[in-house]
Amino acid sequence: MKKVLALVLAMVFMFSATVLAAPGLSGWDNLIHIPDADIGALLEMNEDEIADFIAQVLASQAPGRVEISFRVGDSILSINGVDVEVETPYVVDGVTLVPVRVITEAFGAEVEWVGETRHIIITYQNVELVLQIDNIHVYVNGQQQTLLFQPQLTNGVTMVPLRFISENFGAEVGWDEYTQAITVVKEAFGDTLVDIEDVLRRSTMPMAGDSFLNWSIRRTPDMEVFFRTFDGRFNTFTISSNTYIEVDFFDNVDNESFAAIQVQEMDFARRFTPMGQRVSRTTSGAEFVSTQFRNDALFVERRIFVRPNNDIVHVGITIDSSVGTSERDEYIAILDTFDFVFNATETEDLANVINGMRLFEDRNLGISFHVPAEWRDFSDRNRINYFFLGERVDGGAFVTGAAIEVVSLQGDDSANRWGSEVLADQIRINNPNTHDFTELRTTTIGGTTAFYYQSNRTLSGISFVSRRIFWQYSGYLYSLYITVAADNVGAIQRIVDSISFEAIDSAVVGVIMREPIETEIVFSSVRNASLGFTVDIPATWARLDNNTFFIDERHGIVVLVGQGNDMFTLQSARDIVSEQERSPEYSLVQPVSQIQSSALSSNALRGFTYQFRVTPRDTAEEPFYITSYLINSGNRSYAIIVLIPENRNGEAIQEIIERIIRSFVVN
Repeated sequence: MKKVLALVLAMVFMFSATVLAAPGLSGWDNLIHIPDADIGALLEMNEDEIADFIAQVLASQAPGRVEISFRVGDSILSINGVDVEVETPYVVDGVTLVPVRVITEAFGAEVEWVGETRHIIITYQNVELVLQIDNIHVYVNGQQQTLLFQPQLTNGVTMVPLRFISENFGAEVGWDEYTQAITVVKEAFGDTLVDIEDVLRRSTMPMAGDSFLNWSIRRTPDMEVFFRTFDGRFNTFTISSNTYIEVDFFDNVDNESFAAIQVQEMDFARRFTPMGQRVSRTTSGAEFVSTQFRNDALFVERRIFVRPNNDIVHVGITIDSSVGTSERDEYIAILDTFDFVFNATETEDLANVINGMRLFEDRNLGISFHVPAEWRDFSDRNRINYFFLGERVDGGAFVTGAAIEVVSLQGDDSANRWGSEVLADQIRINNPNTHDFTELRTTTIGGTTAFYYQSNRTLSGISFVSRRIFWQYSGYLYSLYITVAADNVGAIQRIVDSISFEAIDSAVVGVIMREPIETEIVFSSVRNASLGFTVDIPATWARLDNNTFFIDERHGIVVLVGQGNDMFTLQSARDIVSEQERSPEYSLVQPVSQIQSSALSSNALRGFTYQFRVTPRDTAEEPFYITSYLINSGNRSYAIIVLIPENRNGEAIQEIIERIIRSFVVN
């Protein structure tokens, strides 16, 4: 977007005496769901601030607890606060066996019984257990382990070892010898921090890592995950109360070279007390620059890699200054084991990727679905009912992704009505030359009637397919919007088939208003006293630079107003066009012509207009139209520059621009 604005401003500078400074534009704003937008802020926080931040995120995402309690010999168990009568649990060789129903009701796990082989397959989140009646061996995510006692069939009921299964699902099992009471408790944060912490606590593997991002590091007995993002690109491990390790992946958006990063790291270290810098390689040959520095409180070593895929990887350790030299060296030795290799036989896998898909889940809204593993979470934490997962291209634009929105079902609203309104709005907003919409169709999701439309669009010669689905369930409306490349259209159905939802607790979530679709645009009359003009601008647009720069952030439309040095003539307008045509990105689609008087607010105004289609050199960026209106009024001249992304150049957008130009008045 900044590149686009630079091009637009360059045009203004050609004939405007007013210098317009490009405004600062914010970027697009879980496992603990920490959106990428928050990572930069985290890096600036001190330890207490980070703890507070994590607590806030956990509090905002935390559902209830999983809790089982009973006494040995009881046939009535308390499962999540509800008394349930089951086949009486019993103890054999110190192992408590319970009906498999206890597991399914407490954790919401799925159980499959294979009668021919007497196998029990229990699936919960990213853990799959395969047990067999009278077999002491069990498979945990494909890896064989040994039970203390085998599952049994008792009175036709499948009895399974409680502690082994519960602990593999991230719960803690307690035993009160005096009361003979057994308790199973899990703070159930879904695919969040607690689950990953427990994975490392239970692990007997010597290494920890990520199979999807292909890295590993030596695991210590006390290693725990402090936080980890949905996509696994940012990780903090605590080694002890005064030591933590970070493994973070960044996009190399500025294409920094290894040499440049080496200089930058030393420059950063000079803010503290530099202790040394060296260039070395991992066992597999990955080159890194290592920089050590300290202050009164902390010792830090940072190792920076520039990967072949243009990722910049930070692997660092922070140690409290109270730690002695020999102990500090032992901690630093852990960094020496980091490498871009993943050996499944010795590495505890933190990635929750199965068959190229990663689970996204929000427990408060009771919804989950799988998305391609390379997608990231760009959700806004301020919106509890809207999540966006997607993939950026190099230019920073989103081209593929999935957005889920949940709102309350109110009055005579319905999924059909919501879908019909959105489809009509999209047809009017988008360019009919780049978009092709179907009618609203009927389908089913989870046995519930749903409505959807599909659209095809082309961006820089690449075709994309989108599907937006609407359904209603138990007092709430749902919308899922998916966009993928046309050659990967099967991903849409894989995502749709993976959707799971359950009734939302309205007492917790409350009422969520559906944002009304604008059928009548409300305009505000905006005056610029210094340049002497008034113009009507949609009330929702951002106004910047003393009312000379207007942005529709939703649709990516930009309008700039500047004052010229001289009066515009047909020849000067053509000269401007000739200058712009020298750029290979610019293609003239509407030559210079006189603006029709009916398109202006007054007969006292005269001017010229022309239009370019701009194809950015960066093919990841979308083509756009720049329409220029050069207006003379008495002895003053103005330029109104309008930028519209090619795919948004629809009927509704054209009507807005016409209203803006027609409202322009010189004071």
